[in-house]
Amino acid sequence: MFRFLNRKCQNLLSGMLVAMLLTATPADAQDGYINARSFAESQGIAHQWFPIQKILVMRKGLKSVKLKLDDTTAIVDEKEVRIPAPPKIQDGQIMVPAAAMARIFQGTTPVLPVAPPKILPPQPQMPPPPPQTPPGMVPIAQTPAQPAVRPEPKIPAITQNEPPAISIEESTESVLLALRHSVREDHTRVVLEFTSPITYRTEFKDGVFRLTIVGCRNLIPTKRTNPAGRDVTRLDINSGADRKGLVLNFSLPQKEKAPTIETVASPFRMIVTLPTPPNLLQVATATAQIATPAVQLPPVKVASASVQAPEPPKAEVAPEINIEVEAAKLSDQSFSGRTIVIDPGHGGADSGFVTVGRPEEKEINLMVAQHLKNRLETMGFKAVLTRSSDIEMPHAQRVSFANRNGGDLYISIHTGGANDPSKAGIACYYFSPAGYHVNSNAQGAAPDAAFTEWARNTRFDLALFLARKANERMVQHMRVESRGVKAMPMLPLKFIMNPAVMIEVGMLSEKTEGKNLISDKYRQALANSIANAVVDFFNGIVIKQ
Repeated sequence: MFRFLNRKCQNLLSGMLVAMLLTATPADAQDGYINARSFAESQGIAHQWFPIQKILVMRKGLKSVKLKLDDTTAIVDEKEVRIPAPPKIQDGQIMVPAAAMARIFQGTTPVLPVAPPKILPPQPQMPPPPPQTPPGMVPIAQTPAQPAVRPEPKIPAITQNEPPAISIEESTESVLLALRHSVREDHTRVVLEFTSPITYRTEFKDGVFRLTIVGCRNLIPTKRTNPAGRDVTRLDINSGADRKGLVLNFSLPQKEKAPTIETVASPFRMIVTLPTPPNLLQVATATAQIATPAVQLPPVKVASASVQAPEPPKAEVAPEINIEVEAAKLSDQSFSGRTIVIDPGHGGADSGFVTVGRPEEKEINLMVAQHLKNRLETMGFKAVLTRSSDIEMPHAQRVSFANRNGGDLYISIHTGGANDPSKAGIACYYFSPAGYHVNSNAQGAAPDAAFTEWARNTRFDLALFLARKANERMVQHMRVESRGVKAMPMLPLKFIMNPAVMIEVGMLSEKTEGKNLISDKYRQALANSIANAVVDFFNGIVIKQ
């Protein structure tokens, strides 16, 4: 039902449903389930389902909750908490206890002991202390049947002391929908689009322009471009105090002139103008002045006749290659239908590595990815591409796409290149946080804090296993040199929730290997080799019940 309603109606219906469950008795609340996806989307909660481990991870700001199917023990902010009813699958959908989830993300969840403490005899003559356990959640040391721990169903008392889990006021908070930028002759313009008006304050010091937005829900938009370039060194988006609002930090190459801000209504937009550094602006002006007289000179016929435009380099001819790669067999059919997310690297204005006379890297990556998708589908898997055409995609958009589609594996396809034309071979990478700098003093939902949380919950060992299988299969089928399986903190693999690898299918700069990559049959054989590695991965793992 939720998918046919707009976002505002979804929020209102979800809020009404959760509020009804919160006002029910504890016994009723234990039977009150809600669709995990609908609940998460209505409350701005990031969620990810890991089908192999049967684990659901939900995050909002720095609040993280890990739930396991048919298990009443949840991991809330790295601490074990008992919930009244376990997550379950119903009609193919993941269902969670609504009252417990609402109380957890309300931010008042207490730390509950996992080991049962000693049970003291009841003392009816003493007035019970104020209940610290939220309605709908029961510590391991007691059961719902004990009347001593059941809170009084007085809704006014609850709403008076603490805010409700879902409120109309929260649903009307402004949301940052899009962040776009454009580069002009003497400035860069960043446009922020919101659902409703907001208030803000600014600070400019030592080349850092800080824009603090109040009255905005802490969400980073999916429609986003990266303004880093001539006028902006870096843009960081963090949460405000107490995880409320947004803080945008623009690191600028100039420290003299402060940026300016304009606001436009219907829809509400904020336009941030970031000036070009004076030294770069002077260089551009001087270049234009020098070039102007040269354009105005009368053409010399003799010179124009003797100087001809160079002919474009001729494209190399693809060699005749025919490599047959027999498809591997999946030994455990329970893995049939698993989702593989394939990411063709680069795209659009980002061409990747370029060699004269040969296709650009972005084209080869896409062709190999399309062949890989077709082979995996014939093997019984579900395969999706982050891009199926020549479009530019920022890393944040690829991450959002991969995590939203709930894939079991993530494969990023790239083509290598080097200044040394003799360097050849394939290489497989997986992410390693070793050597990655993390700011321990980061406050709120900063990128460093998010990275620490992601690194703690990601199975890099499974990524290493997949990388080794891909390396073995490609060397076996393609008879190529291996440049190894390497652990590196690479951007294309950062923040991917599933086992993720990046595969360089060859060196476009090498004389023989680069020419082979022009052949579509060679690219198809590469894809078939990687598909066999996916089968080897699932044949080599065992799911513990």
